[in-house]
Amino acid sequence: MASAIAFIAAYALGFRQLLYVAVALAALPLIALAMVRMHRPTLSVTRSFSPHVVEAGSAATVSLLVHNLGASRTMRATCWDEVPWVESGTSALELPVTQPRSPRFSRRSSTARLVYDLRPPRRGIFPIGPFVVQLDDAFGFATMTYRVGVTQDVIVTPEVVVLAETGLSVSAGDGESRLVQRRSSGDDDDSMTREYRTGDAMRRVHWRASARHGDLMVRQEEQRSFPAARLILDTRGIGYEDLSGDERTGEFDSDSFEWAVRMLASVAVHLRRFGFLVTVEESGSPQLEIDISRRHHRLDEEFLAELAELRLTLSSDSAPNLSGSMEKGRGSNGPIVAIVGAPDGQTLEWMISQRRPGDVAVAFLVQAVSAIDSDGRSPGVRESSSLAATTTRLVNAGWLVIPVRSDDDHAAVWEAVVFETGRSRVTD
Repeated sequence: MASAIAFIAAYALGFRQLLYVAVALAALPLIALAMVRMHRPTLSVTRSFSPHVVEAGSAATVSLLVHNLGASRTMRATCWDEVPWVESGTSALELPVTQPRSPRFSRRSSTARLVYDLRPPRRGIFPIGPFVVQLDDAFGFATMTYRVGVTQDVIVTPEVVVLAETGLSVSAGDGESRLVQRRSSGDDDDSMTREYRTGDAMRRVHWRASARHGDLMVRQEEQRSFPAARLILDTRGIGYEDLSGDERTGEFDSDSFEWAVRMLASVAVHLRRFGFLVTVEESGSPQLEIDISRRHHRLDEEFLAELAELRLTLSSDSAPNLSGSMEKGRGSNGPIVAIVGAPDGQTLEWMISQRRPGDVAVAFLVQAVSAIDSDGRSPGVRESSSLAATTTRLVNAGWLVIPVRSDDDHAAVWEAVVFETGRSRVTD
């Protein structure tokens, strides 16, 4: 625009000097574009996450090491990482000038370190990157954007909510664990000791019992028996009314299912902290490979990492698993917690078959939240004609049924279990 005005003024007023100005103004954007293209950086990016596995809604620190591999110094630029959940990427950072990597310059001066916080809003395994560099000339006439490096995956586990202690631990476990000692006839020293065997550590020698028997006696190992619990999760897409997605890609989404996964993670971690040996059953095709029915301090982390990849499946894919799990009384004599949406008849019968007489069984029925009513009232729970029938069927089979919404607070919902189990003990 300025160049055109200068051209017109030069001819109208007869000033040759204005013509030079017009040509310079016309050439300036082209010169700026050429400068930006000439200074295209040759970079490599190393990205690290702390922690590498992050909980949904929590922050992870991302450290970027940007190395200048070119033969010339870089320009000062703006940069960011692309992320799946924000179209514009992460917050913009300033990439400082770096020197070329050569004997004349130290390695440190050819590398820039950038740090930013990443807060994934939902669970999953997400690609972070590529790294984007935006170069601008000094006058703001030209802008070039370059993508550098490759993506790196970050594992985002479901949020784990701290839950209150319930009657489940009392009814099935008497606290964190039950210590069972095999006692033989005789006094306490006799029941706690045995004869020394080659290889026994001397620190286990029971000197008082040894003096009485005339032989070395060592303390017996204690046998621990832990209460067991089973968790059931409906992973069949047919069981969730707010299911959306594409069958061609196999990617499905459901707010109700996401609520169920967060509840599963929270309950599993909660019960394991109270000493339970926890097993997980899926109504659909099995996806979870980690066996958390063992005592291992890293199992929770591995289990939650697996939950990051858990997906809904088509009902046809899950039929073999259901038909193979219909044994009456399959599983352990312990509390059962089922987290389902709107289960169909096959899933419902399978659930009911998992409970043995006398078992504590709790079922959370997750209902999807509908859109705001046309009259502007708050969102309500989507009505389901089968909800009442499902509740009645489970109650008649001895289950405690807790209807919930997909936007309910998990800790508050768990409090309902505290109240109901407490009331049932008082009634008994």
